Amino acid sequence: MLAPSDDDFAFKLFSDRMVPQSAGFSAWNRLLNKWLLSANGRQLAEGPFHVSVRLRVLPEIRYGWGSMGASVYERPRDLVTADNDDIVLFFNLAGTFSAAHSGREILLAPGEAYAMTCSERGSHARPEGGKILCLRVRRDAVQPLVRNLDDRLGLPIARDSEALRMLGAYLRLTMSESLSSEPLRLAAAHHVHDLLALTLGAIPDFQPSAEQRGLHAARYRAAKALVRRNLGDPQLSAEFIAGRLGMSARSLQRLFEKEGLTFSGFVTGERLARAHNVLGEDRTRTIAEIAMDCGFGDISYFNRKFRARYHAAPSDVRHGELRPPVQRANGR
Repeated sequence: MLAPSDDDFAFKLFSDRMVPQSAGFSAWNRLLNKWLLSANGRQLAEGPFHVSVRLRVLPEIRYGWGSMGASVYERPRDLVTADNDDIVLFFNLAGTFSAAHSGREILLAPGEAYAMTCSERGSHARPEGGKILCLRVRRDAVQPLVRNLDDRLGLPIARDSEALRMLGAYLRLTMSESLSSEPLRLAAAHHVHDLLALTLGAIPDFQPSAEQRGLHAARYRAAKALVRRNLGDPQLSAEFIAGRLGMSARSLQRLFEKEGLTFSGFVTGERLARAHNVLGEDRTRTIAEIAMDCGFGDISYFNRKFRARYHAAPSDVRHGELRPPVQRANGR
């Protein structure tokens, strides 16, 4: 896997609208070969080739998702020989996806996935176009976590796999996060390794660690990020966040309970922290307007909760009379 440079960590966008119509597929195929997987591609339908994808590189992982037109991608001996033994996961999101590797024929329906090694010859195709999420990781990052890894490769992964759904949700979330520090980028990559291991079948001794460091940590981080993005919505609920993460509301509640919190308590704490920051910086809006923008529909409730947390009235903070340190719902 190529080592990323400093500017690789932000996600990259590519669309056929960014290049001349006649160059759409060739530009896409060059981008695919450079950033994700070497392959000889060709489109299967005449006319303009439509593609819209997002790509990102983090330490030890590369991934992308988007939509593309009917096309086929072949990996002959010369490309395979020049490649390495990284693991690639194809997660079919829409349309039909077919592949052939080491004598195996794979046909994926929407929601299904399979993994292969880059040291294998083969091909994959989208006969009618569709949407896909593709992840590439170093083999040595997941091999210690999965029993008989090679036996797991080339086999369809069912759409009802909870770990697969969470892996997809986590990758989409990190695609839009800045992850500006090296520790955050490494943590995100380790979560992806754990989730991929769970998807492929982690070894028994790995399960407790994976639950704590992988699936649980990834879900918890994703849930917190989604809450913070939607704080201004007074109707924000556990059902909404759980639905975005492919889990039940009760499972989401238990996720926060394991961290010594409640979902509603976390939401209220984040709203209060945001209001506290804005009150000291924005003198143009009223206290009531700021409270409502932070998701509080009841101003008396906001005042009561604010006083309880900061031992000061919102007006005290607004006028700079007392600005205690901001307390977030938790420090994780």
